[in-house]
Amino acid sequence: MSRILYIDDEKDETTAAIADGLRISGQLEITLESPQPFKAQKQFFLEHLKEYDALILDLRLDGRELGIEYNAPAIAQELRMASAENLVKSIPIILCSTEAKMKATYDVDKTSHDLFDYKFQKQSNPPWERFSLKINSLANGYKLIEECKYILQDILHRDLSGFNPSIFEKFVGIDRPFPIHEYASFIIKELFHHPGLLIKEKLLAARLGIEIDKSEGWQELLEKVFSDCLYTGAFSDGWKRWWFDSIINRYKELTGKRIASLNAQERVEQLIQATKIKKIVAAEPIEYSNSTNYWTICEFHKKPLDPLEGFKIHTSNEPKSWQENKYVSLDAVLKKRLPKPHSSELERIDQIKENIKRK
Repeated sequence: MSRILYIDDEKDETTAAIADGLRISGQLEITLESPQPFKAQKQFFLEHLKEYDALILDLRLDGRELGIEYNAPAIAQELRMASAENLVKSIPIILCSTEAKMKATYDVDKTSHDLFDYKFQKQSNPPWERFSLKINSLANGYKLIEECKYILQDILHRDLSGFNPSIFEKFVGIDRPFPIHEYASFIIKELFHHPGLLIKEKLLAARLGIEIDKSEGWQELLEKVFSDCLYTGAFSDGWKRWWFDSIINRYKELTGKRIASLNAQERVEQLIQATKIKKIVAAEPIEYSNSTNYWTICEFHKKPLDPLEGFKIHTSNEPKSWQENKYVSLDAVLKKRLPKPHSSELERIDQIKENIKRK
């Protein structure tokens, strides 16, 4: 069981409810504390942080009359510096707050984002199981990185020699390892959150041409055919991902075909023939789309999409050369659904809208 220190200035009944919610899974042991003045809080961490596996901080720590004049990013910055100097144990730092406070403070301060491994919102009917799963995975992952002696291929459970070395160059040939949170940030924010080397389940289904909701054989296919492609390294117990190069190779071994050369119906037919798993169904296009040469998903509908019929979305950071863009469908754009398209797509969108009006 992971030991979690939770610091929040909200009323006792509010924080107690959050702590109880996080305990539901049985994976987390929560210790709830009120914040102390900055120097006292820092000293407390120096003396006691070694007793915990993760830290949860409320974004704003000055809500009650406690004499607190700092927020979560300020103390998190001190902790990251102290852990880099081996003054305190390196543990995951998780941010929590209301949606309104997140938007007003955290979302606009991009410089503080790298300080935190994960964030969740205080809300009605929260998904406690998911929050607990992620937090426990972070605690386990930090321990694994240290146990692997900061060797990236051991941390990722994968031979990395076949990939472009520039992807991992930050961690190669250095005199001393980076702090653990640098490895965690790279894995979660660069590998997990951006499609590229690793992809999530809905994107995997799209590239196989499959409609998950209509396919009773989907889980059987994952477990019996593509289990060897599953990512098993650090944080894999909280974020389920697949190595896409392994998926490509496995599909070619099974069918003798290149997956990118087939449309959805053909991809599914080839899988059925090769695996004898019949309860999988080809995905139909989203409204206003026609192609079934799926290679991405619409970030609003979470449905398969041909990127040639989609529109790149706006992101705070442009994808790296080895990462892929995310897209929204025309249907989502016309209905003005989030996320919003990239500015480079606006002229094309206007032209399409004009063409629709003429019809």
